[in-house]
Amino acid sequence: MTGRIVHLPWWASVLAAAAGGYLLDVASPELAWWPAAFAGAALILASVWQQRWALGLLAGFVAGAAFWGPHISWLTLYLGPVPWLGLCAVMILWFALFGIAAAVATRGLALLGRNGFRAWWIVLCQAAAAAGLWVLREEVQGAWPYGGFAWGRLAHTQADGPLAQAVSWLGFAGLSGAIAFAVALPVAAVFLCRPRRVALPALAGSLVILVVLALAPAAALPQTGTLRVAAVQGNSKSGIFDDRESGDVLRDHLVATERLLDELEAERENVDVIVWPENSAEFGLPDNPLASQRIARLAKRADAPIVVGTVLENPDGSYTNSSLVWSADGPEPVRYDKRYPVPFAEYMPNREFFHALAPDLVDLVQLEYAHGRLPAAFDVTTPAGAVRAGLAICFDIIFDAHAVGMVDEGAEVIFAQTNNADFGRTDESAQQLAIARLRAVETGRALINISTVGTSAVVDPSGRDLAALEPFTADAMVAEVPLVTGKTSALRLGSGIAAAWMIAGALGLAAGALSRMRGRR
Repeated sequence: MTGRIVHLPWWASVLAAAAGGYLLDVASPELAWWPAAFAGAALILASVWQQRWALGLLAGFVAGAAFWGPHISWLTLYLGPVPWLGLCAVMILWFALFGIAAAVATRGLALLGRNGFRAWWIVLCQAAAAAGLWVLREEVQGAWPYGGFAWGRLAHTQADGPLAQAVSWLGFAGLSGAIAFAVALPVAAVFLCRPRRVALPALAGSLVILVVLALAPAAALPQTGTLRVAAVQGNSKSGIFDDRESGDVLRDHLVATERLLDELEAERENVDVIVWPENSAEFGLPDNPLASQRIARLAKRADAPIVVGTVLENPDGSYTNSSLVWSADGPEPVRYDKRYPVPFAEYMPNREFFHALAPDLVDLVQLEYAHGRLPAAFDVTTPAGAVRAGLAICFDIIFDAHAVGMVDEGAEVIFAQTNNADFGRTDESAQQLAIARLRAVETGRALINISTVGTSAVVDPSGRDLAALEPFTADAMVAEVPLVTGKTSALRLGSGIAAAWMIAGALGLAAGALSRMRGRR
């Protein structure tokens, strides 16, 4: 093998990047054509493979724009283009930096052929470096700035595909890395100067990895019992700009719960717990005696507690987006506060700076929600006994650390309360449910994803829907879910797997950069 560098011409690189980014969105809900993720990732990698850094930057920018533009277009529904452009700009920046890093790493590692390295060794090193850098990009975008935006990850595309079970062994970052590595192997072989001897083994290796991931069953955990859960979707006008009166959202969920209890009584059935969505009890429920009594009456009639969502004011003037439990005797002494409030929606970072740029939009964020510090799981006293429930309010569900926190604090089942009304009938709620479905598999816990308007579903630990509701209908769903204990491999080893991928990416980048420097000398 010589040291000649093979790469796409600039125009083909740009076209491949655009097509690859768009295919990643096609692989995500609402379309959810999961096989498109493999082609999309392959085209993005091909667009930056062994390029000079400037073209890697351009290809990464184009791929990021082609993906993030349509993927989060739901932000424009009520808020217009400014928030969408702002978030897209940050996410595209990470893609552009990935393009530079992947180009430098793969180009530099290709030069190892001049030093007598075997072709298969170069292919493995390039593929590992590219996959590691892909994971590094996803992890950084999920942490910075303002807590990050852990959305649009490669693993998310497989929520409805055959690789979903593998997330219980590898975690989200691990599954993203494994897919990227499997895709990178044939890409690396194709761009060798003389690919004939390596192309077929690389393709075979890629297929073996994907088949193993597809055949892996979900990690099994000990089951301690079952819980009969009801979840109520009030179909409320609960968006920022919805025309409603105070108390309308609460009334919608009271009425829908009464209808549920009528049906249960007619069929002589019962439930152990009822779950309402985020913000379903509106503001300051403990300070509203009438609302408190009405919920307590429903809990008494159901002979089951009701987990509600409400906004609470703190002594320092801040607010928390919270979950409480109501029984026949009123509020129980448990509470969870949302750990990951949404920046620019539930609180405004650097308010003065952004107010100077977009005063009308910034003024819409009037309340400052604090980051929750309470445990992410609490005990719910049910007719079946005390159950330890993990809580994830809306944005919480996308963060790996929160999943670990829920299980570390003893969660046997997960209640994922959310309010998607601000995004109408866009893809946002379907994308969030896909993440929640993978989270159920990753944690090995049944998960109740209940929204004010949808998309709502009860998901078992294998990611299968046990019950689901039609979006934008007032309805309730009932399902019997397992209660489990213990940790999956993903929770025990996931952070280590993610770190290993990122180290591989960093080492590949360093080796590629050093090889290029030596080549120039």
